[in-house]
Amino acid sequence: MRRGLIAAIAGIAVAAAIAAGVAAWQPTAGPAGIGDGLGTNDTISADKSPADPFTPIPDSNLPRLSDPSLKVEKVVEGLSAPTSMVFVGDDMIITQKNDGNVRLVVDGTLQRQPALTFDVENASERGLLGVAYSENRVFFYLTESTGLDTRQRVYRYDLQDGTLANRAMILDLPGTPGPNHDGGKILVGPDGYLYAVIGDLNRNGMLQNYVGGPAPDDTSVILKVDFDGRPVADVLSGRDGLASYYAYGIRNGFGLDFDPLTDTLWMTENGPNIYDEINIVEPGFNSGWERVMGPISRTSADEGDLVMFEGAHYADPLFSWREPVGVTDMEFLNSTLLGERYENNIFAGDINNGNLYYFEVNEERDGLVLGGALSDLVADSDSELEAVTIGTGFRGITDVETGPDGYLYVLSYSGSVYRIVPAR
Repeated sequence: MRRGLIAAIAGIAVAAAIAAGVAAWQPTAGPAGIGDGLGTNDTISADKSPADPFTPIPDSNLPRLSDPSLKVEKVVEGLSAPTSMVFVGDDMIITQKNDGNVRLVVDGTLQRQPALTFDVENASERGLLGVAYSENRVFFYLTESTGLDTRQRVYRYDLQDGTLANRAMILDLPGTPGPNHDGGKILVGPDGYLYAVIGDLNRNGMLQNYVGGPAPDDTSVILKVDFDGRPVADVLSGRDGLASYYAYGIRNGFGLDFDPLTDTLWMTENGPNIYDEINIVEPGFNSGWERVMGPISRTSADEGDLVMFEGAHYADPLFSWREPVGVTDMEFLNSTLLGERYENNIFAGDINNGNLYYFEVNEERDGLVLGGALSDLVADSDSELEAVTIGTGFRGITDVETGPDGYLYVLSYSGSVYRIVPAR
C-alpha cells in the first residue's frame, strides 16, 4: 500500500516537533501533484485505483443521496470543527478551526495526536481555515492575534526527509475588523502558484467597490503568489499594490477549484441576506460586492457603479441561490468511478443545511446546464433548490475533494469525513 504519512506518531515526538515548529512524517510516496494533492490534468479511472485504506464506519444515520446508483460511507469520525482537507498520497491532512490542530489520517485511521497545533484566534469565522499541498510543500491559512492586532496568515512548510520543516510565513493579511468574512481556502493551481481567498472583513474600500473609499488593502480578493508569497498575478494596474490580486470585489468565499479540462478558476461566494454565487474567475475578475450580489439585472446597480481598475472586468454569476445557503467548497470530480455523467462536473456543499449540490458544466466549459425554472440561473424556490441537490444530511459541509481512489470525499463540520462510492 502506498503511504504518504507515518502510521503512528509518538506523543513525545509530536510535542517536541510542535515546540520546534516541525512535525515528524514519513516521506510521502504520493503524487507529486498540484492543487489539492491530485494533478488537475490527471483523470482517475478504474485501472489505476489504489488499494483502499478505509474501512467504512457503521452509522445508522448516514447522509442521503438522490441517485440510487451511489451510496455514502463514513470513513473518518472524531474530528472537531474541521474546515479543510487535502490528500498526500493515500493519507489526509485535516485542519480544525477552533483548536488550531492539524490532524492526520494515516492508512485510513485518524491519528490520536495532532501533527501541529497553531495558536489561533477563533472568534466567529476565524481559526485554522485552509490547507494546500504541492510537491512536498504544505500550506496553512489561519487567524492569529499579535499584540493588539489580528492577522490572517499563510505559512509554508517543506516536507523534507520525512519532516515538516522550515516554517515560513509567506502571507501576512488583515484580520480586522471582522471577526467574520475571513475567507481561508487555498490551493495550488495548474500553473504552480498559490491561490488564496480572503473576504471583506467588513471593510468598505475600493476593493469593495466604493469609488471614493480607502485604497486597496488585501481584502475581498483572490491572491495569486509564488511559494515565497511574492505577487505573480499582474493583471490589474492603475494603482500601486495590485500585483498580487487575481480577482476582487468578493464578499466572502470558501470554495475554489480549477476546471481540469480548461485550467480555469471557479469560486463560490457567500451573500448577505440574499444571493450566494458560483462564479468563473478569469484574471482581473471583479465580482461586484458591495454593489452587486446575484445577477446585476436584479439590482439597482450597473457596471458603471463599480471600481474598475485597468485590466478588470465584471461578469454575472453562473448560478445563484436567492436564499443564501452558506455555500462552501466546490469540486470538479476528476474521476470516472462514479459514472461518466459526473466526470469533470461540479459538486458543491453548504454549511447551513448540510446539502450537497451537483451541476453539469456545458460543452463550452463556460457555464452550467440549467433548464426550465432554473434557466434564469437562480434557485428562487425550494423546488428549484431541490433540482440541484444531490445529497442531504451532511450536517454542514466545509470541504469536497476527489480522493486518490477516484471517489468523492465530503468533510462535515460535525466531525466526520464521508465518501461517495458506487452502490454496487
